Amino acid sequence: MLRELRCAQLIEKKLEFNSGLNVLTGPDDGANSIGKSSVLMLLDFAFAGDDFIKLCSDVINNVGIVTIEMDFVFDGYKYSFSRSTNDPKVVSFLSEVDSPEKSLDEYRNFLKSTYGFPEHGSSFRSAVNPFFRIWGKDNYNPNKPLNSFPSEPYSSIKPNLLKLFSLYGDLRVLVKEKTATEKKKNVLKGAFNEGYIKSLTTKQKGKSEARLKELESEITKIKISLENYSINANQIINEENLKIKSEKDDLVNSLFLLQNRLKRTDNNLTYGNTINKKNFDKLKVFFPDVYAEKLAKVDLFHSGVTKILKAELREEKALLEEQIGSLEFEIRSVELKLLESARAVGKPSGLVDKMLELSSEEKDVRDQIRFREIKSTIDGKVSEISDKIVENSTKSLSTIESKLNSAMSKYINKFYKGNPVPPKIKLTETRYEFNHNEDSGTGKAYANMIALDMSYLEETYLPVLIHDLIVFSNIEDHAIEDIFEEYSSTNKQVFIAIDKVNRFKEVTQKLVKSKEFLALGSDKLAFGKSWKKRT
Repeated sequence: MLRELRCAQLIEKKLEFNSGLNVLTGPDDGANSIGKSSVLMLLDFAFAGDDFIKLCSDVINNVGIVTIEMDFVFDGYKYSFSRSTNDPKVVSFLSEVDSPEKSLDEYRNFLKSTYGFPEHGSSFRSAVNPFFRIWGKDNYNPNKPLNSFPSEPYSSIKPNLLKLFSLYGDLRVLVKEKTATEKKKNVLKGAFNEGYIKSLTTKQKGKSEARLKELESEITKIKISLENYSINANQIINEENLKIKSEKDDLVNSLFLLQNRLKRTDNNLTYGNTINKKNFDKLKVFFPDVYAEKLAKVDLFHSGVTKILKAELREEKALLEEQIGSLEFEIRSVELKLLESARAVGKPSGLVDKMLELSSEEKDVRDQIRFREIKSTIDGKVSEISDKIVENSTKSLSTIESKLNSAMSKYINKFYKGNPVPPKIKLTETRYEFNHNEDSGTGKAYANMIALDMSYLEETYLPVLIHDLIVFSNIEDHAIEDIFEEYSSTNKQVFIAIDKVNRFKEVTQKLVKSKEFLALGSDKLAFGKSWKKRT
């Protein structure tokens, strides 16, 4: 709990607090503009709030930078902090030697942890802010007591309500699952909107399914045709290949014969000259008895015959070369026929093109149907989770409603004698109602709101209340006296501002005096001076 607050700008430099009731008193004449609400707002600042910067800017403008130090005590240990309006997002952890400066969020997490909030419970500020009812915050409308500010939507109030009663655990899992599923739904919706996938209505889906069957049937027929074509084509090609191969073999044999004839002709043209004596001398090395002169005469005869036939040999050579060239060209042509024949197997281009076209359409139609089924599944999942959320939430809200109504009835019967009409809160999925029933007087309405706050203090882990003077202004004195008794009996903390204490009975005056942490008056202003009057 908050034990002490120190501020150099305050008229009292040190304020001390206890559990239960803590009172800031004003003068008996009810003088205003003395700083009561500003001091309560400073307490809100100590409890990690932001409103002092916005709602008490006049204080900062007139007294300068406001720095506070606060001590909290938890389980016997004291923790000290410092925070300044000069840099309100930074909090100094004075109890820590190393890295004492931390963020405001870290400070809020510290308060959440040390006050014993559950792991998945409300954040510290979400829990306390609706119940710090200080002038200027506009959260003291007795007809909308759960609103932190007048226009706060129920969609924000409801989760905080469930978290404070520790009934958000199962719902949190469902909400997380719904969020993830809705994310998938939005991704799919984006694909439909961008035209990547065609969205199908129920009627269109039926037509697409019928078309898919037609496509599958047509593709199957083409596959069968291609298989038959392949079988027939192979048979035809094999027979054709045998003919072409036989033709090539004949051509190769003919080429071989012509090439041999050309070689002999070349030899005759090349070696048909007279052999000189030197060559015969070399022959004698191997055959000493050879008759060289007779060989020379024979060679001379042959040379004479060769000279006569040389022109004819040249003509034959030219003819052979022409025939060989023609055969080689024919062989190359035959080889190309064999290659084309092999390539022709399995290439009925018309059927293949048609099958590709149908396959592409089949894929598109199948994707459209598949994505519609995915969308239908996701939509169904979102709807199913939403139903579970509503069921879970309705059950939890009913439990909270029962607890609050029972507790409020108890407190109203303590505040008022004679069987008073208790308020009733109604919690639904879409809204809440706070009914004052037959007793709609202004004072009773504010008392009903205090009964609600005390019920929260009792039934939840809410650690502290702050009630400014405006909360009590219209309530009957006798009811306020009993309200103070209830404040003082709690083991949590309640901070209030009240004036005209002398109107209460003596026992109440003594209670207030014993719980007083600061007394202000026209001659004792909260920040030591007034800036409300014209100069």
